[in-house]
Amino acid sequence: MARLKKKPRKKNVRKKKRRKKKRKKVRVRRVRGRARVKRKKPKKKKRLKKKRVKKKKKLKRRKPARKKKKKKKKKKKTKPRKIEAFNFPPGRRFSRKYEVISQLGAGWEAEVYLIREIETGILRAAKIFFPHRNPRNKVLKFYAKKLHKLRECPVLIQYHTMESFYHYGSLVTALISEYVEGELLASFLKRQKGQRMHYFQALHLLHALARGMEQIHQAREYHGDLHSENVIIRRQGLGFDLKILDFFHWAAPRPENIRDDVVAMIRVFHETLGGKRAYSKVPPQVKEIICGLKIGLIWKKFPTAGHLRRYLETMVW
Repeated sequence: MARLKKKPRKKNVRKKKRRKKKRKKVRVRRVRGRARVKRKKPKKKKRLKKKRVKKKKKLKRRKPARKKKKKKKKKKKTKPRKIEAFNFPPGRRFSRKYEVISQLGAGWEAEVYLIREIETGILRAAKIFFPHRNPRNKVLKFYAKKLHKLRECPVLIQYHTMESFYHYGSLVTALISEYVEGELLASFLKRQKGQRMHYFQALHLLHALARGMEQIHQAREYHGDLHSENVIIRRQGLGFDLKILDFFHWAAPRPENIRDDVVAMIRVFHETLGGKRAYSKVPPQVKEIICGLKIGLIWKKFPTAGHLRRYLETMVW
């Protein structure tokens, strides 16, 4: 039998193709006996180029114009209207709570009225401030806080509340306090014979004033504007019952302020005796208190209202 021929083995064609491809990529260049291999730079991916182009296009696009914000016009601060006098007639009502009975007095910063609570019928006093003298209620707040701090001093009028209402388009504020029956010391002196008091009566009045001011000074406060038109007087037995009005509100309490209050008390005492025209007729014990109205001598003798009170209680006649 004839022998069968073996089939020739197929060579690995894939390996040959790979070798050929590698050879194509590598080129040999001979320079001066040396072989240099030059490799082709890998081509950049098209995707990257597309991305860059897109970015450039984005930059080239025009941004939509922003709408300009309209600036808000600042409202001009209007100054409070100047009101020099209220002159509220009897029967005038405000805050739907109070009714005016009569006017008690007027000053640089406010007017004081006797009012009545409509629901209860209780009498009160209302200090109604002029708007341009009381910006942002600074003066009223000062009075209210100080009266509340010194609420245990019987020589002061007790504070109740604050009320506000409109008067011809202007916002007006009022400080409501207790009503004290009495008379201003200035008007009381005008009714006396010779417009002065007997020195013994004047000493009692000075003692009551020093006793009341002593409690204020012990609370580390002061009045600062003490005179005969800020003192309400009413007789009570052998002495006097006094009430003090209108604190000075521009300076912080200092030791000098307390000494100035003592000097002011001595001046009030001097006024009750008739002033300069009657000073020569008063006894020497009284002149030792007045000290010729020399501030330095008064400060040395009476540094506080307490020193003045103790001196009056122990003085020898």
